[in-house]
Amino acid sequence: MDTKTILFPYRFRLIGIVVGVVIAVLFLTIGFGQTVLIVTLALVGFLIGKWGDGALHVNEWVEFFIRKQRR
Repeated sequence: MDTKTILFPYRFRLIGIVVGVVIAVLFLTIGFGQTVLIVTLALVGFLIGKWGDGALHVNEWVEFFIRKQRR
């Protein structure tokens, strides 16, 4: 078995660890406010890209939140 096959079931855990370490390093080096800004802008960029790819359906999200508030 190669390393890729062994690590494949744990890929999201490993990605989560890497993201956590990067955010921790950002907190320690540039501070809280700048890190929150970077993470927020990255999330907005991701959502815009996903929407541009046709994989994000805004109407479904709006309907979900409207239904949730009516309960």
